[in-house]
Formats: sequence, C-alpha cells, structure tokens
Amino acid sequence: MDRLATMQVFVRVADAASFVRAAEALHLPPASVSRMVQALEARLKVRLLNRSTRNVTLTDEGRAYYERCARVLSEIDDMEAATAGARQGPRGRLKVGVPGAMAKGVLIPALPAFVARYPEIDFELAISDRRVNLIEAGVDCAIRVGASDDPNMVVKRIGEVARITCASPDYLRRHGEPRSVADLARHVGVGYVWDHGGRSRPWEFTVGQRLEQVPMAHAVFVDDADAYLACGVAGLGIVSASEYTLRPAVTRGLLRQILREYAAPPRPVSIVFRPNRHMPQRLRTFIDWFTALYQSLPREASDGPADAGVDVDCNAK
Repeated sequence: MDRLATMQVFVRVADAASFVRAAEALHLPPASVSRMVQALEARLKVRLLNRSTRNVTLTDEGRAYYERCARVLSEIDDMEAATAGARQGPRGRLKVGVPGAMAKGVLIPALPAFVARYPEIDFELAISDRRVNLIEAGVDCAIRVGASDDPNMVVKRIGEVARITCASPDYLRRHGEPRSVADLARHVGVGYVWDHGGRSRPWEFTVGQRLEQVPMAHAVFVDDADAYLACGVAGLGIVSASEYTLRPAVTRGLLRQILREYAAPPRPVSIVFRPNRHMPQRLRTFIDWFTALYQSLPREASDGPADAGVDVDCNAK
C-alpha cells in the first residue's frame, strides 16, 4: 500500500508539474509529498523529476515510469469499479485537453449532463489554443481539429468542421464588401498569433477546384479566442472562424457572413489518446459520450474550430 500511495503521489506531482499543487490536491503537506518522491527516486536509483524554481518536469526515465504508473493506477481504478458493481459506474480522475472555442461552444454547455450522469469521475479541462504533449501535460485524451498524425497516439475521428468568413457591418460600410478572394488584397483581417514566434498563416479559400492560400494584411494580432471575435465585432478586420464560433454574432447582427461560395474544405475533428490495451472505463465512457454528442449536433453547430483553438486559419502545429 505504501508503494501504491507513492506511485499516486508521483503521478499527481507529474500531472500538476508542481509539488505544491499536487500537495493541495492530495490534502498533504508539501514537505511530505517531496519526501515521498525523493524516497521513490532513492529506491529506484534514478532521477524521475527535474526540479526548478518555476516548475517540475519529467526526465526521460521519469516519463517512462510515469506511463507505467498511470497504467497501473488506471487498471486498479477499473478493478475497484468492477468489483464494487456496475451500479457504481466509471470513476477516477479524467483530464481532457480541448481548444478554447471547442470547450466554450460544444463541450462545456453539454458537460452538466455528463457530470450528473457520472458523478464519480473527477473531471478536469486543460483548455489551450495550442496543442500539448499528452504525456507531459498529464492529459488522458485531447480533442483536436485538423490533421493528427502522431504515430504514438490513437486518433479516433469523430466528425469534421467548416469555417465561415465574416466582417462587421461597420467594417463593410467603411471598406466595402469583398465579392471574390482577389478582392481581399484591398482588405485587412484580424490576425491570430498561433505560436510564440508571432506568426499568422495565410487564410485558405476554395477557388474553382483548387485550394488557394491568401496572405492577409492585418491591423491587429491577438492570441485569445474571445479577443479574436471581439476584434471582428469591433470592425478591426475580417475574421475567418468556425460556424459555431461566429454564427451567434451573425444572428445578432454583429457580424455579416461574406464570401460564402469560397469556403475552404472541412477539416477532421478527432479525439487523440495513448494506446492502452486496458483503457480506463472513465476514458472510454467520455470518448463514447463526446463522439455521440458531436455527431448529434446540428450542422452549423458542429462546424467547429479550425486547427487552432480560436478556430482561425492559423493552424497549430
């Protein structure tokens, strides 16, 4: 039992990337958590964690040990749930990575029903507009939009997304409405910074039978989904984003859809998770639930985000 408890503490520290946050979650003194991990490293004769004044990261040996610990703990949770009887249902901690727009537009509105149905699942959302390493972030699965070709992960495609292009009525009064992709050369868009280098990729449109990239000029750049939408409504430029992200503003008259006939092809939506012969019941339950949820959405609601969480043409890596 002491060894199992130590494994649980180590996994929580790795997930939280902090001894203090792990101690708070476990309701233990930080010094006790630190001593348990040190004792584990001494027993294994290997350093599992790199410590700094800012955060805690896994070493290569620590990452391998973390994977096995997480698998063992998941199997124990499943065994306990099965032993306690089917009425108890899935239980344990579940951490899901999701882009901000997908979280706000699809997942969170439906989450109360999931929580009510599975009260024994300790649900955590890791909301980020940038793709994260599932292992380093301690994420059980991630909802992703766009190509996902990581050979070390299982990629379950659950649907696809489309985008619309819009501008505020005020912007269109001042600059006129572009009627073709070529007209965009005389307009500006709201830029989205998709990495720390401050880059914004060209927008994509279907012109005839081919996909054409359009390098938009920008008056302002942002790195937040809500700010991106707000800039479009404020008339700072044209915006290109998911149907469900922009449609409410279009319905309210805050934005007007343009260039309808040049929409880019839809992109896949997938749930990505680590391969595991013994998938935890809670993870399997969430994947099945979200798949059914996404596939049941009306078309314009399920036309979710582009590759970045803000759902714009500035794809995350």
